[in-house]
Order: sequence, then structure tokens, then C-alpha cells
Amino acid sequence: MNAPAQMPSKEEKVSDKLRIRRLNILITNDDGDTEGLRMLLDVAKGFGNVHAVIPNKQRSAVSGALTLHKPIRKHSHGREVDMLNGTPSDCVIFYLHSGEYQKPDLVLSGINWGDNTGVGSILGSGTLGACWQAVLEGVPAIAFSIRKRGHDFHDREAWGDREAIMARATEIIRALLPKLNKENYFSVNMPEDPKGATIVNTNRLQRERYTTMVTKRLDPSGAPYYWISGLEKDVEEGTDTDHVIRKKEITVTEVSLSWFDRE
Repeated sequence: MNAPAQMPSKEEKVSDKLRIRRLNILITNDDGDTEGLRMLLDVAKGFGNVHAVIPNKQRSAVSGALTLHKPIRKHSHGREVDMLNGTPSDCVIFYLHSGEYQKPDLVLSGINWGDNTGVGSILGSGTLGACWQAVLEGVPAIAFSIRKRGHDFHDREAWGDREAIMARATEIIRALLPKLNKENYFSVNMPEDPKGATIVNTNRLQRERYTTMVTKRLDPSGAPYYWISGLEKDVEEGTDTDHVIRKKEITVTEVSLSWFDRE
């Protein structure tokens, strides 16, 4: 006698839906309008209907901050992109609840200039903050970041091999769609040259990526001000940072709300 068929779980139903039809996809980031955003837009078009809502200026390291103390204003930035005077999490909430867009099946965040490896990035990155907000709202998400140094993110050429980056992002989205559900997101980190890089699934995160410095300076009137900064710490062997920086591999880290279900 054949065993009775099992009903699919909620997670399996979500995954099936994501695989079998064209998706409504929201793109956001924490850098504003960059080549990374444009690459992710082009990649996402291969999976469905796409629109971007992004901050109108760089909002790195704002985590899941929300703008609750002033009005949110939207400005169109071409047919496919809207800008807000807010954070990445604001962008997700605005897209979901303003009534101006169709609810997305998937949120893609990035491509971020600079890797988001390490525990600090999970907690503090604006790119990942958008994904936290998405899964809290019941929408699966994937964040993309690429190892870069310096501050040339507005220089298109500084991003490197556009076709290689887009090809790897497409490959990874396709592989992750069956694994997505309403309670998880994935953080993808690429080395500077992702072409041919091995993909590693890891949740072993480097504990500390940067030293912490608070520098005191004086403005032209002699009043003090302070600047928070830091330098990269040594890479910890076997961590996500090690895989991306030293081994030049692509890491995929799953982040789940189930982490908080423990009694």
C-alpha cells in the first residue's frame, strides 16, 4: 500500500510559488543609485516584474532604523526607481504599506559596495536591515554585497566585471528560490572578482571585523566634534570573512527568525 501523501508545509508552498511564476520584486539598498543597484535591477528582470525604492543618499550602517520623526517624501528617479528621504527599512515599509505598489513576492537588497561579513554586519548593515524588515513583514529576501575597498562606489568602472557579477547573482538567486520562506533571508557576499569563485554555505561569522576609534577634532570655530571610525581586524580563519577575503570565495549565510524561537 502506498503511503498517504503529505500536505505541503507553508514554507514549501512559498518556495513552490517563487519557482513557478514570474515574481513581483522590490529592489532596495543602502547606497542609493549606484552601479550595484543597476546590476541587481537587470538581474531581477530575469525573474519577474521589478521596481526599486532606495534611499536618496548613502545610508550605510543604519541597520533597521526607521524614520518616525519627520515626513517621508518620494521622488521618482526614472521609470523603475523611486527615492525616499529615509532608510532601507523605510523603503521596504513604504513599498509594502503605502498603497502605491503591488505587494512583492521577494525583496532583493544591494548590490552593496563592500562585503557584509561578520556579526556586526548582520546587526548593523543597512543592506541587511532591509532584509530583516522584509522577513518581519513576511516577505523572503536576499542581500548581495561585494568585497570592495575605498569609496569609489559612484564610479561605474570601479565595480569591475559587470557581466561576471550579474551572472553569479543570477545563479545564486535561482539556487536560493526553493529555500526561501517567510521567515528567512540570505546574505550573499562576493569577493572582488566573483567569476569562477566557489560558493560556500556558512553561518560561522567573524565576531569582530573592525577596531573602534573615536577621534576628537576641532571645527573652524574651535568647537570639538567627534568622528567614529575603525580599521579592519585580522581575518579569523574559517569564518565567512576568511572565505571572502583570503580564499576569495562567495559565501551564502542564512538568517532566520527561528533563531528567536528558543524558550
